[in-house]
Amino acid sequence: MGLVWAVASAAGPVLGGVFTSKVTWRWCFYINLPISGVGMVVLAVVLQLHNPRTPMRQGLAAVDWMGSLTIVGATLMIMLGLELGGIARPWIAPTVVCLLVFGLVTVGIFVLIEWKVAKYPLIPMRLFRTRASVASFVVGALQGVVFISGSYYLPLYFQAVIGASPLMSGVYILPFVMSLSLVSAATGIVIKKTGKYLPCIVFGMAVMTLGFGLFIDLEARPNWPKIILYQIVAGIGVGPNFQSPLIALQTTVGPGDMATATGTFAFVRQLFTAISIVIGSVVFQNGMEKQHPKLLAELGPELASRFSGSSAASSVGVVDQLPDRQREVARQAYFESLRTMYIVYVACSALGFLCSFFVGSHKLSNDHQEHKTGLHHMKQSRLDRLDAADSAEGGDETRAAPASSDKEKAETSLV
Repeated sequence: MGLVWAVASAAGPVLGGVFTSKVTWRWCFYINLPISGVGMVVLAVVLQLHNPRTPMRQGLAAVDWMGSLTIVGATLMIMLGLELGGIARPWIAPTVVCLLVFGLVTVGIFVLIEWKVAKYPLIPMRLFRTRASVASFVVGALQGVVFISGSYYLPLYFQAVIGASPLMSGVYILPFVMSLSLVSAATGIVIKKTGKYLPCIVFGMAVMTLGFGLFIDLEARPNWPKIILYQIVAGIGVGPNFQSPLIALQTTVGPGDMATATGTFAFVRQLFTAISIVIGSVVFQNGMEKQHPKLLAELGPELASRFSGSSAASSVGVVDQLPDRQREVARQAYFESLRTMYIVYVACSALGFLCSFFVGSHKLSNDHQEHKTGLHHMKQSRLDRLDAADSAEGGDETRAAPASSDKEKAETSLV
């Protein structure tokens, strides 16, 4: 999977640059249709899983509709609040405040539904029962937060500060995507050979913090040794934690929760990745707002407004059209704002590094037991968990009472 990621990650940014430069940026989205179509056909033909043929009515009745509705609503409200705040509307605007507050309230309602109401919860709260599982979620989320800033904002640095075209910005990011992809593949091999994932997690978070810290040292002019080497270091740090936190999480759950844990991990990681883009945009745009007085003095009100706030990221193509002096002023403004943004991401990476020590370590087993899917097995797993909980409570009560005879001792032992 890591090798496939390496090829795709190398080709993707370059193809995106070709589409943007030669055709239209919309082809960056059109191209997903035939690729996804081929993937669906391959899955239908090749993927063979246990299929219990659950009747549609029973299957639909078992879906956690309340949980699905509340988590989608909460996600939309929080994302919209973050997207509008400080850009389209002030942070204290009623719309922004209500979106964020009611989004967080809805998250609380979702947790209550999953904990107390849902028969087959979308995200079972038992996934967060142990410190190791929570740490795995946090590390995966923060790795996604930091990783996406490299893929998303390094091209902005190349285009706005160095003056690269969309096509060349895809080429310039190759050291980052190639190193992270190859290291991701190597990490899978190391874990398979050793059965240990914690060293990979700690190593990855430490090197990622170093690599993104080095981005702060990039210059407002093309310094290619720094650009290439810093990207390689950052990629080496990003690569190990595409797989390792998920493997750590899977060691803390039973076979019946494996799919749910994997899906929850992917959802949390994707959610924080999306939030990362919004946070980075807010920090970057606020940085450009701080540069506004200098831009106003050097470029005049019309151009200064194009390089301020929400217009800054979309105006990178204007920079190369400016006279030399004004071009340098605009590039310096972009550079200072991006550097401030990466300070925030380094702090997130450092937090992830600290959390990695709480993941814990288990020796991975070579044994595999296929888990059967379907409503019947979901019901049986639920009954088994309830029986286990009742037995645990009964065991506590029995241990509290003295056993007065050998028979009672035997019965207590059986319980």
